[in-house]
Amino acid sequence: MLTFDNARRTYKIGELARELDRSTLTIKKWEENGLIPKARRDSRGWRYYTEDDIGKIKLILEENKYFARRSAT
Repeated sequence: MLTFDNARRTYKIGELARELDRSTLTIKKWEENGLIPKARRDSRGWRYYTEDDIGKIKLILEENKYFARRSAT
């Protein structure tokens, strides 16, 4: 497990995707389009998120209707 800035825990993109009930591709697209903050990356280029990052992303999702889940009709 990696740690950044004394973070208690870090999460890989798959763990973040499960936490947010979204796909990893969706999270990557949001990041590429500047809709959420860029993830930290290790030497292999893998994305890692701290608990603070996840809190910020959840706040963005809650405050912006763009991110609302679309219900199946």
